[in-house]
Amino acid sequence: MLYIPKSLVATIAIGLTLTCSSAHAADSYFTIRSADGSKTVAITAEAIEKAGSVTFKTTLPGTDGEELHEVRGPLMQSLLEQAGLEAEEYTAVALDNYEIDVPAEDFKTHGAIAAVEVDGKPLTVRDKGPAWIVYPRSDNPDLTDPIYESRSVWQLKELVAK
Repeated sequence: MLYIPKSLVATIAIGLTLTCSSAHAADSYFTIRSADGSKTVAITAEAIEKAGSVTFKTTLPGTDGEELHEVRGPLMQSLLEQAGLEAEEYTAVALDNYEIDVPAEDFKTHGAIAAVEVDGKPLTVRDKGPAWIVYPRSDNPDLTDPIYESRSVWQLKELVAK
């Protein structure tokens, strides 16, 4: 019988956890998929580069009130077009499984982005990343309505085309 010290088992387990977490984070920010699951597109750094990024200053829901933050990321509409998954509505799902339906019109007309940086720093899970749906609230007072705050999903895991 093979004897493995508990400390080695813990080290191996921690190493596997870190490796798997890092690999997943490096592979994609989030996915966009069809409701029936027949098509899934991983939004990777390459996909974001291809879609192009925009930068704007805005307030962020769930943070420090009226302070402006510089956010950077691709337009959600560009990512959806790139993925080829058009729908009337999308369900945004966060890492904690928070879900909310977002009308496609939000992405087409309001300039929402998949923010991957805030104030020049890449978003991590600890600070609401790796991707966060952000609306340009400071440019349009209508976007400060609580409905848009509820659609500003941080720790975005998946967008499902309905």
